[in-house]
Amino acid sequence: MAKYARNIQGAKVELELIEVDPDAVILDPTNPRVGFSIRQLQPAETSDAACALLLTSQEDTEALKRSIILSGGVQEPIYVRHDRTVAEGNRRVVALRAAREEFPQNPAFSSMPAWLIPEGTPEEAVQDLLNEIHLGSVRGWAPYEKALQMRALVKGGLIEAEVAERYRMTTNDVRQHIEAANLMDRLYFPIASDPTDAEHRTKFSYFLEFSKNGRIQRHRQTMENLPERFAHWVMDGRVDTGMKVRKLPKILDADEAVRLLEIEGFDAAEEYLAAKNPREQEFYLLMERTRQRLADMSVSEMMEAARGSDRLEVLENLRETLDDVLDNVRRVGTRKARGRRA
Repeated sequence: MAKYARNIQGAKVELELIEVDPDAVILDPTNPRVGFSIRQLQPAETSDAACALLLTSQEDTEALKRSIILSGGVQEPIYVRHDRTVAEGNRRVVALRAAREEFPQNPAFSSMPAWLIPEGTPEEAVQDLLNEIHLGSVRGWAPYEKALQMRALVKGGLIEAEVAERYRMTTNDVRQHIEAANLMDRLYFPIASDPTDAEHRTKFSYFLEFSKNGRIQRHRQTMENLPERFAHWVMDGRVDTGMKVRKLPKILDADEAVRLLEIEGFDAAEEYLAAKNPREQEFYLLMERTRQRLADMSVSEMMEAARGSDRLEVLENLRETLDDVLDNVRRVGTRKARGRRA
């Protein structure tokens, strides 16, 4: 079998390419795709079968199985430790097992290529190897799973700055990713009816935005249970887009808006703010943006308007229309005032 030496963060590791029976390798219970659900089990229950069941229930594993069947086997090698524990490639193992169960006579599904990590390789080097694989992967890892990998590196002894260098991020980015993952594990997954549902992991971006938003973090200082309430808002669908997370600080500024968010939903909270502050209404928001843009006109834009009759006509029409609207508003206001006096 082929061998090659790989330089991993300055450490030389010699890998050997072998063929393994998918039933002869052991799935990794610390895999980010099943980590939370596995941690809810007793130590004796964290078996290969439990990992396989959790991975099989995920839609992307079924899609991978179909891909393996169409391509006639696994083409991309997995990585296994010397004791045949899977270091990287759990889903491919489970998908190939399912393909062999469906087509037991097909030899293409009886084995798969694997890079064997030699015994004695420091765990830090193994984690660095996995990190490089994930960074270089065309598919990449989902954001939540990437955050779990960052957290594992920190728990493994790396400082946040070292993790940031590996992921080409800032130290603060790493800290926020880990915080968002911790919030999900501590507050969101425990209230989910089925924490293994892959749909839940797609909500990671909401928790990351929550952790990054400075105004939201300032509100945490005065609202001790804000993270818990946010987790419930996401679970209940009251906050179901990244845009709503970014708009959340304005709602948190008003107690009544927060009350409406929890009772009637996000739209009701926004309507309350719009009625209270005209600049929150779409029409007046557009007017305010137009006013600011006109105020920020550069000298070159003014010169273009002066030279171009079409541009100047647009501005003059705008002024005439605005004058007409203001006159009409004043007239309506005057009539209402007279009616009240009568």
